[in-house]
This record gives sequence, C-alpha cells and structure tokens, in this order.
Amino acid sequence: MSDLFAWQHDLARKLQRPRRRDPALHVYRNTVLKGTIDALADNYPTVVMLLGDAMFTTLARAFAARRPPGSPVLAHYGAGFDRWLGRHPVAADLPYLSDVARIDRLHTESHLAADAECLDPASLAEMSADQWSRCRAQLHPATRFDWFALPAPDIWIAHRHPDLAELAPDWQPQGILLTRPTGGVEPLTIDAGLHRILMALKAGLSVGAAALQAAELHPDCCITDAFRILISSGAVATLTPEFEP
Repeated sequence: MSDLFAWQHDLARKLQRPRRRDPALHVYRNTVLKGTIDALADNYPTVVMLLGDAMFTTLARAFAARRPPGSPVLAHYGAGFDRWLGRHPVAADLPYLSDVARIDRLHTESHLAADAECLDPASLAEMSADQWSRCRAQLHPATRFDWFALPAPDIWIAHRHPDLAELAPDWQPQGILLTRPTGGVEPLTIDAGLHRILMALKAGLSVGAAALQAAELHPDCCITDAFRILISSGAVATLTPEFEP
C-alpha cells in the first residue's frame, strides 16, 4: 500500500466517523455529504419532483451514508439508487418511484454517452427487403430503453416534458426509449413489440430475426411501424449489411 493510498484510506475512515476533537473533519464531512446529496438530486430530478425537497434530502442522506461516491465524477453518482428506493418503505405509497428513478438514471447515461452519427433513413432506400432483413443494427451509444410493469414512462415524461404528455396514464405495462439524435435526450414511450426488437438487436440478432421474434411474441405489433419508429428516433447508428445469422 502506497503512502498516498494509506493516507486517503485513513482520511475516508475518519470522515465516516469523525471524532469530537476533530471539528474540522466534521465540517469537511458535512460539506462532502451536502455535495453528494446535491449530486444525487441533480441526477434524479424527477424523483425530487415526486418526493419534494425535504423527503428527498432525507432519503438521499440515508443512501449516501451507505453508498458514498466511488469516484470524484459525481455526474455518474447514484448507481443502484432505484433499487434502493424499491426496497424502502416509501415504495409502498409510490410503487412507481423506483421505476421513475431508473428512467432518471437511463436519461443520465444517455446524456453522458459518446457522440455518434445516427443512421440516415435515406440510406435504406437502395436496400432490397432481403438485404434489410439480413442486416445487423448497431444501436447508437446514447440509446437506452427499458420495460416496466407500471406506466412509469408516462409519469416520468409528464413531469419532465409536460408538453409531451399529461399526468393521466393508463395503468398498464409500458416501455421507454431514450435517444439523443440532435444533442438533447429525447424520450419516447414504446410498446412491447418495439421493446422486444430493441432487445434482439442489442443481443446481436439480425433485423429479420428481431422482427420474427417480435411477431411471434407480440402478434398485435405492427413490425413495419416499429422499425419506422426505431430508425426515425435516432436509436440506430449503423447497419452492417449481409449479416449471416
């Protein structure tokens, strides 16, 4: 163990339980804790909206005490906060809170992801149906998606983008797709068929195999519309032609 690492380890230990004769450490610890809580609020703004500042601060302090930041880059802080909320008693009154926190996290990941060009829909015009079917799609680095048992996507969008949705969701399972086609992260609710297509493409299946899987599992899904939404949303970065399954 290097001298620097040993000093840092000892300081971290003292900050967790500072002694009364070290008032400077108490001040420093409180400053660090406030910075951690502020970072968590910045990374989970929709959760703050649902809970209010006072309740969120109480929960964030408890979370930070158990899971302090592991990196000085606080923009990434909060991994696992959604699962932690799901186990907290507050989830009894707000069963969708954990899912909303999950979407907040996906939004942060999408925002911080690497830049890349989105697939130009015009590039598909010269492809035959067979060529398109055999392509493998590479999702854009900023593409994030998930599926939820409750309408957390509608709730999240209604709070973050009130111009796109009203807070009157149908209480049915729902998915969300987050993309970043023009610099800002854009949310889109998706059905089970499109979610299955995204899962299949992420796993490396060809376009045709993904379409077949979605059609078999969700026969009500319009595969053509699903791929149209997928491409126009900016979720795909590139296509690799002549993919052999």
